[in-house]
Amino acid sequence: METKKKITAICGWALPVGWFRQLVESYLPGAEVRAHYPKNPVNKEEATEVFSSKPDWVIGYSLGSLWLLVHKNIIPPQTKIILMAPILAFPAEKNLGGKTPLGKLKYQKKMLSSSEDYLTSLKGFFDLSGIHLPDNDLQQPYSREVLIRGLDFLETASVSPQRAKDCVAITGLRDPLLDGNLLKRLIPHLTLVGECDHSPHKLLSHLAQQHDGSSEPTDQPIFPQRAL
Repeated sequence: METKKKITAICGWALPVGWFRQLVESYLPGAEVRAHYPKNPVNKEEATEVFSSKPDWVIGYSLGSLWLLVHKNIIPPQTKIILMAPILAFPAEKNLGGKTPLGKLKYQKKMLSSSEDYLTSLKGFFDLSGIHLPDNDLQQPYSREVLIRGLDFLETASVSPQRAKDCVAITGLRDPLLDGNLLKRLIPHLTLVGECDHSPHKLLSHLAQQHDGSSEPTDQPIFPQRAL
């Protein structure tokens, strides 16, 4: 009997775990998928616990990609790392591919801290990202404190482009949050997907097509060897 591939999927900011797990399963139906949302992104113990299951793949989307790169040294060496909409640093001022000005990020944190109902703020972010969640999945998926910690992480964390050297990296040319052309210069093996925004659907579709061999061949292998 064929053993199912074990995949751990790391969510983007504010994405519900159940929704993201089901989305990954829909594109990679032959896999056993777990999903995780980093409740405290700088906490190494949380990361160590996530990787203790020794998945075959880890897929980090948006914030999840930055989280994987920050904690890359504790990912099991046999695990394939896939970065969707990869973030090296989120604020535009860091010149590492992010488009969001630091002031706008700080304003988002202020709105989360002061507003009684922060669902409007979340919906605005998802609309910008091209992510359309069912209403029942938008009902305050995480506490205000957890969401603010995620924004703190996006504000302060950054990694060298070299950290992505042996990872699969995929992003969209029409991403409103990331400059795909700049990221391509920083991560030469990055795959740019035309007509794709920040939402994970087309990125997962591209990954699934490469995995099952139905996409056009590329110069880069889908799974480059990881440096140990």
